Amino acid sequence: MDGLFNADQHPGNILLMPDGRLGLIDFGQVKEIDEPRRYQLARLMLALARDDRAAVVEECKRQGFRTKRMDPEAIYLHAVSNFDRDTRDVTGGRNLQQFIEYLNELDPIDTLPTHLIMPARCAILMRSVGTLLAYPISVAKLWQPIADRVVKDYAARHPEAAV
Repeated sequence: MDGLFNADQHPGNILLMPDGRLGLIDFGQVKEIDEPRRYQLARLMLALARDDRAAVVEECKRQGFRTKRMDPEAIYLHAVSNFDRDTRDVTGGRNLQQFIEYLNELDPIDTLPTHLIMPARCAILMRSVGTLLAYPISVAKLWQPIADRVVKDYAARHPEAAV
C-alpha cells in the first residue's frame, strides 16, 4: 500500500539474515501519509534533489513550515538538513550541534507541520546509518524516483493540482 513508511529504521531494527537478506523488526513507528500530503512531500523531495533553492523554500512555505523571520536562506538550510543531507556544503564545516545552534540563531523554526515530522526523522535516521557506514547519502536523491512517481501519479488523477 502506498503511503506507509517505517520511521524507525535505525541499525537496531535491521537484521542481516543468514541468507543475506535484510530483516526489519519493530513496526511501532510505521506511519501513513495521505495522498495530498504525500504529493506535497514528494514535491519537496524533488526540489531538494534538484537543489532548487527557490522551489525548496516555496514548497516549505506552501506546506506550512514557518520560521521566526521567514528568512529564505534559513528555510532552505532547515529543509536540507532535515530532509536531505548535512554535508560540509550545507553546514559550512560545522559539526551537527554547532550547525543546529547556528540555524537557531539565524532563524529558528516556529512551525514544523505534523505531516513532516516523521519523514524528517526517517531522513535523519537514514543519513545517520549512511554516516555510520562511511557512506554519506542524499536522502532526496535516494527518494527521487519514488517522489517522481508520486507526483506524476497524483497529477494524472488531479490535473488541477499541477503547478
